[in-house]
Amino acid sequence: MTPALFAGLFFHFMLLSLIAIGGFMATLPGMYSYLVDTAGLLTPETFAKTVAFGQSLPSPNVLVAAVLGWAAAGPLGALATFGGTSIPFSLIAVLAGRYIREHASSVFVKSYKAGMAPVAVGLLFATAYLLLGNQLDNWHVWAWAGAVTIIVWKTHIPLILLIMIGGVMGLLGCF
Repeated sequence: MTPALFAGLFFHFMLLSLIAIGGFMATLPGMYSYLVDTAGLLTPETFAKTVAFGQSLPSPNVLVAAVLGWAAAGPLGALATFGGTSIPFSLIAVLAGRYIREHASSVFVKSYKAGMAPVAVGLLFATAYLLLGNQLDNWHVWAWAGAVTIIVWKTHIPLILLIMIGGVMGLLGCF
């Protein structure tokens, strides 16, 4: 791994972490664009399989960045992508959390929360579109995505259970 590749991974993932509104998974389209289209480090199939593997791990979503980095450039790639995402994100989270806690009743904080909600939802829809990929014409996938959305919204069923059920359904050829 060259220093330029390491720096490119670090800084690109750092920039993505700065726009990770609504959760880090909302930045998957940006990761895909860089790793597959720009740098050519992963194929679309490898990207999708790596994200699925990273999501199956019992860990925070941000660790998907490390798994993608490992798949793209080995251990140093994992260090670059995870460091790029976690360092600035952690600092901003601590500082923003303190500010919001101290100024919870301010108009600025209330307006920010109200304005960022649609942005977060839009980024999550972009992520879903990317992950569905070539399955957009498969009604089984749409039905499962709709069912999972309603189940997550209306119940307290653990998301990992729904992921496991989806995996079993995929193995059985339901999708």
